[in-house]
Amino acid sequence: MKKWISPIFAIIILSSFALWFLQNRFFHEEALSETGAVLRIEELYNGHVEHIKKRGENYEIVFSRGEATYAVELNQQTQQVSNLIMKKSTSKLLTEEQIRQRALAYTPGVIESVRLTDSTYMVQVEKEEMKKELALDAYTGEVLSETDVQPVTEPEEGTSVIAKQQAIQIALQQLNGEVDSVDFEETEDGGYYLVEIETDKDEAVFQIHAISGKVMSVTWDKDN
Repeated sequence: MKKWISPIFAIIILSSFALWFLQNRFFHEEALSETGAVLRIEELYNGHVEHIKKRGENYEIVFSRGEATYAVELNQQTQQVSNLIMKKSTSKLLTEEQIRQRALAYTPGVIESVRLTDSTYMVQVEKEEMKKELALDAYTGEVLSETDVQPVTEPEEGTSVIAKQQAIQIALQQLNGEVDSVDFEETEDGGYYLVEIETDKDEAVFQIHAISGKVMSVTWDKDN
């Protein structure tokens, strides 16, 4: 009987090691490196990172886009962004009316909505049962992208898209206040929620990816 003890014990040790290896190899989410953080911010905001500093679990990043400079925090574990602020700008933000004129010059039709997200205006234009969403630079009016939009309904619980309440909770984790509005926009990569939160001192719109739940951008009301 004792002859079997050592082989059995060895099998148990090897199995435990294999299980530990698989869990760490395939299920452990590695922390975002400094290089990865730079690439994440530059891809997300289409800008250039000028300075990055690690503080705790967050990276404090300063980046420029166009003629404006921004500061933002990026969590190295969740890759969620927070506390996006504009530090300085040498140009003036175009008005909504100016953006409407540029959007209609690019795609004639009827403008259904105009929304400012970070330094980008998102404009939906409808013509002959076709709807397009244009992304325009808020400072130059340049059309950055054009997307065909199909009529959609807000996703329900139980689908692969997170529910509206989940998006609200994610936004409230960034800024604890009162929810003013929640909108859903469909895109090719699953869509996103726009959650507007207001406090006594601040007001911000959080763009939250409808699949991953990550905060894609934060737009602060400069009037507060």
